[in-house]
Amino acid sequence: MSFSPRLALTALVPAVAATTKRVIAAGQAMWRIRRHRREVHELLNYDARALADIGLTQGDLMAALSLPALSDPSRRLVVLAVERRAGRRAQIREQLAARIAGPAPASPLPGRLDAVCRSTAGG
Repeated sequence: MSFSPRLALTALVPAVAATTKRVIAAGQAMWRIRRHRREVHELLNYDARALADIGLTQGDLMAALSLPALSDPSRRLVVLAVERRAGRRAQIREQLAARIAGPAPASPLPGRLDAVCRSTAGG
């Protein structure tokens, strides 16, 4: 069997194309991360009220910008905002459940119960 340059070239083309696609995708991802980092940095100019409107704080921005350079800070901001929103919703649900349930029922015999507890405690 003899070596065929044409056959070797046709086998090499898909590998080169796949590698090229991966390099281009990595470059695009790095560009996107850089753009997002710049946009998050611009959010530092917003006041606390404007940041609160979008569910963020200055601390969130600083935490996101302190991530390694090759990680996307906007993803961290999304996670922080969603967690804060979920916490607020849970808090509201608990408050509503407490309102619906009403005040806790009083002990049926509050005076006697206290006296019994004191006598059994040795007091």
